[in-house]
Amino acid sequence: MTITVYELDGIDDVRFSPFCWRTLLALRHKGFDDFERVPVSFRDRTPIAFSNQERVPVLADGDHWVNDSWDIACYLEDAYPGRPTLFGSDMGRAEALFINAWTQQIQTGLFNIVLWDAFQTVDPADREWWRAARQKLFGPIEAYREGSEEKLASWRDSLEPLRATLRVQACLSGDAPAYADYILFSAFQYTRCIGRDDVIEKDDPIRQWCERMMDLFDSYARAAPALGS
Repeated sequence: MTITVYELDGIDDVRFSPFCWRTLLALRHKGFDDFERVPVSFRDRTPIAFSNQERVPVLADGDHWVNDSWDIACYLEDAYPGRPTLFGSDMGRAEALFINAWTQQIQTGLFNIVLWDAFQTVDPADREWWRAARQKLFGPIEAYREGSEEKLASWRDSLEPLRATLRVQACLSGDAPAYADYILFSAFQYTRCIGRDDVIEKDDPIRQWCERMMDLFDSYARAAPALGS
């Protein structure tokens, strides 16, 4: 059966959703490399009307569909136990759930820094919809044009648990990456796709980990279109 991923699309085919990237990397980890990717615009969710909801990513596996990146990862793990594991064990799944929750906090801080940059990556046809939706959460987006450097220092400090871990092991999951790594890395892939590759300094262990993650699966993440590339 063909697996299809429905994911958010931006300008010039830049697909920057961190939640969608979690699913794409989970699929590659499980050994799927021939799945179909279907773009979905912010304003028009008709491609996923079959799911009776509006959240992406949506994964369709034959007649079965799943939405929400965490639920998709659990589905892939349980439906395809003979393929490489995303969690390693029930304990690994439980620990990845913690990373999933912590990353929400990290991403909220990140959105407050790069909101204006993200707006530039949205397809012009979607921008009024996107503006209205984001302003309910963050206020006027023009307020985010300046001042990101002031927020960036404290946000970088909040990453010290990740930095400390990566000083002593190659990945969050140990010697090799697993779903916990894909959850958090996808936040940094988001910034790369929207043209903010500067949020992590070049000599930071996190940056070195990101480089290793981008090299995975024949440089799958590195090859993705990014704003200004």
